[in-house]
Amino acid sequence: MYFPSICVALGLVPFTFASYSLKDDYSPGRFLDMFSFDTFDDPTHGYANFVDQSTARTKGLLESDNRTVTLHADSKNVASGRGRDSLRLTSKAKYNHALVVVNLAHMPGNVCGVWPAFWTTGPNWPSSGEIDILEGVNLQPGNAMTMHTSEGCSLVGSSCHSDTGCGAKGGAFGDGFNLNKGGTYAMEWTKDAIKIWFFSSGQEPRDILGESPDPTKWANPISTFQGGSNCNINSHFKDQQIVFDTTFCGDWAGREWSKDNVCSGKAPTCEEYVKNNPKAFSEAYWTINALKVYEFDGSSTSPQNTQQPIPSSTPIATSSVPQPSPSKNSSSTSLQPSTTPSTLTSTSAQPSSSSILVPSSVPLVTSYVDGGPVTVLVNPGSMVTQIITGEAVTVTLPPGAPVSQQKQQVQQEPASPQTRDEVDCPEGADSTSESRGRYRKNGRARRRHFWG
Repeated sequence: MYFPSICVALGLVPFTFASYSLKDDYSPGRFLDMFSFDTFDDPTHGYANFVDQSTARTKGLLESDNRTVTLHADSKNVASGRGRDSLRLTSKAKYNHALVVVNLAHMPGNVCGVWPAFWTTGPNWPSSGEIDILEGVNLQPGNAMTMHTSEGCSLVGSSCHSDTGCGAKGGAFGDGFNLNKGGTYAMEWTKDAIKIWFFSSGQEPRDILGESPDPTKWANPISTFQGGSNCNINSHFKDQQIVFDTTFCGDWAGREWSKDNVCSGKAPTCEEYVKNNPKAFSEAYWTINALKVYEFDGSSTSPQNTQQPIPSSTPIATSSVPQPSPSKNSSSTSLQPSTTPSTLTSTSAQPSSSSILVPSSVPLVTSYVDGGPVTVLVNPGSMVTQIITGEAVTVTLPPGAPVSQQKQQVQQEPASPQTRDEVDCPEGADSTSESRGRYRKNGRARRRHFWG
């Protein structure tokens, strides 16, 4: 087993775990009563004719029973008028801060011209915000997660006030999602951040659709849109409604048409292809197993940071936790959660020489050397450290090994290095490879040691 030798600065602060309770259960038997069927023109200028519930039933676009709900786009007829018949559903309920979990058996596949999305939006777009949880177009292999807001909000290093918004990529999408028999997406929206998780089918945490799920015990989110001075989450996101829709062409899929050699080779325009090739859209449907919305019950507090947060959208790089991949032919994997109670033997706000134990998955706040913390997840038998560039890595330890609040190192006999790269660290930084780290004033780590 390899362990990275890194320069670290670890700051721990007191915290308790978030507690969620079930707010709304959109079970298949109640699902249709809890959504409205939109019939207006597509705001994204898509080539789609959204129909009402009665029409959807008549045309075979809607199937439901006590186990699943399936939402189809028309795949039998040449389109006309506003475009291809399809569905757009919006929840009747509105939410302010929530944990939204959806389990899908199928989503629209990778087809030229298609633009499916599972998302939330507020009134008076974009002033109340939009959270795109699962979205993509045409033959896009991976999922695109995007935030849209009014002016004054920057997340993941860019302004969210634009048609393109600010976004990150991660998780399975389209054919890759369906080949793995679906999966589960979860979105947590708090006053501090918006986080999104993806779990492949069969790899979901045991509590994810339970009465009181605890995201602090899950694997790392595939994206974190961290608020703070860069964006006041409460000001820019409110009164969110849940939306499922499948549209075609429009402002995104249509714009990308000419850039895609495969799609543009099928027809001169996106609209022409979608209009005349109904059978191409036989896989353009959603099958929903479960959708639940949880609210914070107020019995405990969320993790608190003592420094200004740093925005982050990419999965935390780890040596022990598999990260979601946007690959078309494979989907993300994650570790099963531990059932051991998540407690620390010490939660001192100030660094000390005492050690703490990590008996199960817990969130810790680790400090960047250049200032500003980021919350990451510690998996059972692991510790979190911080290298100079601010990239978090997870190092697997032997079971029960201590994790120092000042210096973290593997409790084992020294061994000869298997491979070795140089590390540059700032003056005064700790190095878990004893004196092997090399220091440089500008404090940027270029490479790591790896010791067997």
